[in-house]
Amino acid sequence: MSELLEPTAVSVDVENDVVVFRVGSNLARFSYTTAFMIAQQLRLFSGLAARIAGATLEQRREIKRQPGEDNVRSISQPNLPRGDSRWRVSNEGELVVLQIGDLVARWEAPAAGTIASWFREGGRQAKAWAGDTSKTMRLAGILTDANENARLIQ
Repeated sequence: MSELLEPTAVSVDVENDVVVFRVGSNLARFSYTTAFMIAQQLRLFSGLAARIAGATLEQRREIKRQPGEDNVRSISQPNLPRGDSRWRVSNEGELVVLQIGDLVARWEAPAAGTIASWFREGGRQAKAWAGDTSKTMRLAGILTDANENARLIQ
């Protein structure tokens, strides 16, 4: 398992109907539906990490309101293999953790919110390229610790 121990360039690109996530020289390809799920998980855990860090409710809402970048780059390399990599989003205290295969990246809540917006915008562009006009919704939430969540909100 490789861990990023220093600041590294991160980007989200679109490759026809595939979303490409780059961290340094590593890259992972995801279908647009998976990109939307990753974005939702990153938003969820960035809110949780911000709450643990002591951010106010308005600050947490601002993290989740990050606009997607309209200039997610389109790249054309159709001969490269596609397919979803294993991924998982979680948090370690005030950090949001994204694990893709053996790569582990950790960000503070605002950075994770920005990356989530990149995934959303990349997913939108890839979905449009694929001609998918469906209106499906997937939501994620943490259903455990309801009493603790209610106490922290007050």
